[in-house]
Amino acid sequence: MKKTLSYIFTAFVLVFALISPFSAEAATYTPDREIYAEAYMLINLDDSSYPVVAEKNADEKLYPASLTKIVTAMVTINNVTDLSATTTMSQTAYDSLLGTGAQVAGIDVGEEITIDKLLYLAMVYSACDACQVLAEYVSGSIDAFVEEMNKWVQSIGCENTNFVNTEGLHDDNHYTTARDMSIITLKALENSDFVRYSTATEVEYDGYTLTHTNLMLNSGYVTYYYEYAQGIKTGSTDEGKYCVITKASKDGYNYLTIVMKSPQQKIKNQSYLTKCSFVDAKSLFEWAFDSLKYTILVSEDEVVSEIAVENGKNADSVQLVATEDINVIVPSGLDKSAIIFDIPEKPESVSAPVTKGDVICTANIIYGDEIIATVELTAAENIELSTFLKMINAVKSFFSLTVVKVVLIVIVIAVLIYLYSLYRSLKKKQKNRARKRARQQKHNDDDNRSSNSGRRKSNEDLPSPRRR
Repeated sequence: MKKTLSYIFTAFVLVFALISPFSAEAATYTPDREIYAEAYMLINLDDSSYPVVAEKNADEKLYPASLTKIVTAMVTINNVTDLSATTTMSQTAYDSLLGTGAQVAGIDVGEEITIDKLLYLAMVYSACDACQVLAEYVSGSIDAFVEEMNKWVQSIGCENTNFVNTEGLHDDNHYTTARDMSIITLKALENSDFVRYSTATEVEYDGYTLTHTNLMLNSGYVTYYYEYAQGIKTGSTDEGKYCVITKASKDGYNYLTIVMKSPQQKIKNQSYLTKCSFVDAKSLFEWAFDSLKYTILVSEDEVVSEIAVENGKNADSVQLVATEDINVIVPSGLDKSAIIFDIPEKPESVSAPVTKGDVICTANIIYGDEIIATVELTAAENIELSTFLKMINAVKSFFSLTVVKVVLIVIVIAVLIYLYSLYRSLKKKQKNRARKRARQQKHNDDDNRSSNSGRRKSNEDLPSPRRR
């Protein structure tokens, strides 16, 4: 019954994620409790984009140990059509693990066993011998299978991962990152068979009940037990230390955590050594469930900004509203007044006509110096076009063009030059006329003087009148 409920709940989470309206972005936050791991990621599963809400050294190359078996399981599931098919343990597969100290289920050479049982043994009990048998069944050899493992992780977007074996025994060239492991696990969780194997709490084999290596599922381990945890895989080597990938669900919230290279040490004044990977995962879950809540940062049709409208008949501006509710996971008790809207590509204006619902630009929602969501902004109302204003503004726009201004300046200069030339010409003509009048006047004056002189001379030649 417990297994059935686990499968149903996992299916619900995946379906819910696909239909969820939540925002595709979220900020990352720092947990308020000690995390011992070298690297970790906490991912929200309620958003189909799977936002990371907390992380540390997510891109640091580390040794995955038995987290490797997630990939072994997926390559097998992807290549085997009948999981009830049987195979046998070969001498080569058996010998490959001798002297390594690897955890095994104790499969004997020549033993017949189903692929289904091998997958349970690999994922629940972390049996390395099960991985070798699966590899030979799927690819004919362990080396060929490892090649398929690397091809698969590359095909889903992993950029810092390389495997050299199927089970995760240490090798300097066998590495990955927390981010790549998150990509691998999220992809695996899309497969219902993988969910079935990875969330099983126990497997029956050879008369024994083998329990899941994730001690968070075992109530007998008080320090590690977490009632809301489910699966998925653990791993440990001297070099990679302790790792765990698991998920948890509480109060309608669902998270996946990846913990890598966590130490084994005494903590909280304890007298015994603690596998800190489980403590870290538990701490991350408790912090998330206690401290993070979905909050509507902006509601659909809420006014966010305003923009000028050119040539508007009934308005010279229009309000910009959010296209949808933006529901983002943020710290509990968030003060909405601390939210900032940044519109990096907001145009100075838009031209009429404007139709209600037209997408104008996008706003970033910022909290704590981080962009935690984005929202499209649309026009809140219709703005009609004013033909008269359009004509007036077209004229203004025409005359505001640089080339038009240059032409006008040239024309003005030409007119001024012409007027100046005309003025000079008129002045010159006036001077010429003045000179001509002066010469004519002088000539007339000379003529007058000559005439007057002639009359005086004529009078002098006349005889004096006689006296009587």
